This record gives sequence, C-alpha cells and structure tokens, in this order.
Amino acid sequence: MIIIFRSIISILLLSSISAHQFFISNTEIQFKAEDQKAEILIQVFTHDINLLLENANFKTVNLGTDKESDNIDIFLVNYLSDNFVIQEYRWAYLGKEVGVEHTVFFLEIQQFALSDKIVILNSIFMDLYSQQRNIVNFYNDREVQSANMTINQPVFSFGF
Repeated sequence: MIIIFRSIISILLLSSISAHQFFISNTEIQFKAEDQKAEILIQVFTHDINLLLENANFKTVNLGTDKESDNIDIFLVNYLSDNFVIQEYRWAYLGKEVGVEHTVFFLEIQQFALSDKIVILNSIFMDLYSQQRNIVNFYNDREVQSANMTINQPVFSFGF
C-alpha cells in the first residue's frame, strides 16, 4: 500500500513539474542609432517550439543540433514572419540558439529609424495558448518602453 501511495505521489509530482505552466515570451528590441539598425532577441520556451513543430508534423529530436532539418528553420522564419511584425520594416533572421529550457531567435533590421510611432504585432504562440503573453521591451538612447501583448491585444504602438 505504501509503495502504491509513493508511486502515485511521484507521478503527480513529476507531472506537475514537467507541466508547462507559463505562457510567455520576451522580446528585446535595441535601437542602435549610430548603426541605423535594430537588434531583436526573442526568447521563448523550447517546449513551445517543440509543440509548434510537432503540430506541423516535424520531428523535433534534432532541434538545435547539426542534424536539424533546414525545413525547420524555414518553417520557424515563416511562423515568425506571420506573428512578429514591425510596421513598415522587414527583419532579417540571423539564427537561433536552442537550449533545454529556452530558445532565443536573433533578428535584425537594417536602415531602421525612430519615427513618432512604431507599431508592433507580436502574436507568437497565441494560436497555441489563449493565455499567451508576449512582453516587448524597446530600448533606444533616450528611454525604454515596454508592452504586454495578449490574444485580445496583440498589437502595441510605441511612441517616441
């Protein structure tokens, strides 16, 4: 009886530890006035990338390794292109770092200039989770602005 009870407790603990409890991403946009560019880092949970890829029938066993299929990067760039948009600009995909817990995407916009208003759509993973929140921090020489995008408000206007 004690062994069965311990087994049940162990299973419950493991399932609660491995369950994905947070639905959040963090995006850092650093405006480099001297270079006229914006450097963008998007940090997400690797678990979310795996789920996204599995839903699209990709095998994720080689994700982040030399054996990773080129089709995965193509899929992810297309996904980001649809779900992370900075109005009037096209970003370039520089690559990604896949870790056990987090994955970071590296993007860049050349010939970037601050205007009175910069509108950003960030709906990453909102198609997977209705509770998804995407935090965007925009840094420039003068200030930092932050936004919290949700499924009800995936767009934010930064004013400068």
